[in-house]
Amino acid sequence: MYLSTLRLWNFRKYCAMADGKPGLEIHFQEGVNVLIGENDSGKTAIVDAIRYVLRTQSGEFIQFEDKDFYQEPDGNRKDEFKIECVFDGINEQDAGLFWEWLSWNDDKTKYLLKVWLYAKRKDNIIMPTFSAGIEGQAERMDSEARELLKVVYFKPLRDALTDMTHGYKSRLAQILGAHELFKTEKDVYGNIIKHKLETDYEKLKKEIENYFKVGGGGESITSEINSFLREHFLLNGDSRNAEVKLTGGELTEILRLLDLIMEGNKSGLGTLNLLCIAAEMLLFNNQKKGLKLALVEELEAHLHPQYQLRLIEYISSQEKNEQFILSTHSITLASKIKLANMIILKGNDAFPMSSEYTKMKPADYNFLERFLDATKANLFFAKGLIMVEGDAENLLIPAIAQLIGKNLYQYGVSVVNVGSTAYKRYVNIFKRKDEKSFGMPIAVVSDLDVRALEYYDEKSKDRKIPRCWLRDDLRSELEKISTEVDYDAMSTTFGSISAFEEEVKLHKKEGFKPVIKTIGYMKDILAKYKREVLNEELLAQIREERRTRLENAINSDEIKIFLPQAWTLEYEIAGSGLYRLLATAIKAAKMETDQPKTEIDNEALNKLWEEVTEVYPDRRIPTKEETYKIFKPLNDGTVSKAITAQYLAGMLAGELAPVSNGTVNLDEVKSVIESDDKLKYLVDAIKHVIK
Repeated sequence: MYLSTLRLWNFRKYCAMADGKPGLEIHFQEGVNVLIGENDSGKTAIVDAIRYVLRTQSGEFIQFEDKDFYQEPDGNRKDEFKIECVFDGINEQDAGLFWEWLSWNDDKTKYLLKVWLYAKRKDNIIMPTFSAGIEGQAERMDSEARELLKVVYFKPLRDALTDMTHGYKSRLAQILGAHELFKTEKDVYGNIIKHKLETDYEKLKKEIENYFKVGGGGESITSEINSFLREHFLLNGDSRNAEVKLTGGELTEILRLLDLIMEGNKSGLGTLNLLCIAAEMLLFNNQKKGLKLALVEELEAHLHPQYQLRLIEYISSQEKNEQFILSTHSITLASKIKLANMIILKGNDAFPMSSEYTKMKPADYNFLERFLDATKANLFFAKGLIMVEGDAENLLIPAIAQLIGKNLYQYGVSVVNVGSTAYKRYVNIFKRKDEKSFGMPIAVVSDLDVRALEYYDEKSKDRKIPRCWLRDDLRSELEKISTEVDYDAMSTTFGSISAFEEEVKLHKKEGFKPVIKTIGYMKDILAKYKREVLNEELLAQIREERRTRLENAINSDEIKIFLPQAWTLEYEIAGSGLYRLLATAIKAAKMETDQPKTEIDNEALNKLWEEVTEVYPDRRIPTKEETYKIFKPLNDGTVSKAITAQYLAGMLAGELAPVSNGTVNLDEVKSVIESDDKLKYLVDAIKHVIK
């Protein structure tokens, strides 16, 4: 059995709905569940709610507080809260243990177990009530059954030293005491059988006592102590004697004398935490019946990142009849957990990421689990998100945002470089089958990737060379090969055979088979069919179609894609009012690559700026030919886009010449960014995530 659903009414931050529905309903699965969210997202409230209802095997005292009751905007708190736990996956053994309290699911195909905790406040007293069964007919559950629902709880920032060393509060003693090896046994007459440790301890006690008695090696110590007492403290006639001996002898007392250590010297906190977890897992694995649920709160508070990953690997490998609910705000951990095991907490909602709830396909899960590193995992903790497909955007967008007074970090916005067009997969993380909103604005900044006419002119020196096919001219021939394609949704032009193939794959229907051979026949049609001459009008049509297609595929209420007018980010900047700064940055990047020993300081940047202004002496917007000429080194790959963006970002931040020394006024740069049509899509993307 496993905990499948948790519902909260007026508990902590989760207010009951006006229609009586819970403030939070969260679904768990068998195996591993990881609660992920920023601070105050509700992780602790969820973990506490579970342990309040089910209680913990450590037997820690639970003290309800006023803060457990939802606080309304006017400051008043509710007088009641309710927590419901629903258990699924109940097998025959489980059914026998909880038979009195079982109910059916809606279609009466399997058993469910429901338990509730109600709490009321009255006259400064909090009165909790636990019940189980069918709501409205619920009954109290006996203590034996409740014991079988107790969870193993790894609290954050545990006192590992106290837990794993001897003493009255020793958690190690509790764990060992609950193990089957230390369970009380009775003989056929009902008499308790002493444990081997108890009999061995009695022998040790006698040996120690005899050592300090007359004839033992420690006799002189006992004699000296008693002489001192008689001479200086005891009254005449007081015949009492002091003895040195081991006290106690019951099994629980013996277990409290034990320490768990890993090395001869005193262990550090990290090692003690490892020992804590190993000991708790001993208890967890020893459970033979009932609920096997472990709550691990803030795993990063217990372990070094490498140990965290090892533990996650171990937990993930366990059988399905074990359940783990972990919480974390560690991006390192979030990047290593299977996406389907995550539950993202946003606002007052919980979003399970398994395929039952998201629009992600199996290929999306596989891709994201391969490439979701710690940097990209930051998207789970952000209040707003800008996805970009390259280093240039990753460097320039924060600089532009800062310049226009929209500091991304102050607003909790993350810029995540997903690389190429992988944003299509990342966007699906936030698209739900129930259409529920994630409550987080997401901007996708991508390239339109339709080359300028000047690119083709440079390649051929002849604008009259045919360079594309028109869909409608080909359609009748293509339909003879297959009608299992949505031709109307396809682009009206194809600039290359690979672009055509991509369109067919994107719009093929279920009956399009065999895929490779059928596409091969279609490509043969293209190879011998008439091509059209590319011109500005046709390019504009291609761009508009591509823009519409991308917007239809990506856009939703909170997710928006922002695209340049023509080609790429760098091409747009080359045609904007920032073109001379970009040209200077390109020269600096080239110098850094060609002359690695040369220091490119502000003096060097000023000289490069002067070279640029000699070629482009005024502030006019460049022509299309000039735009392509400036952009060409980046397009050809002879200059690094990332290094160029680094220099340009420094200029936009006012840290590098010619801006830092006042040659170019920073306010004028800001004005250009806010007013230039070619840069508008970047500004709009920033404004979308900061409202």
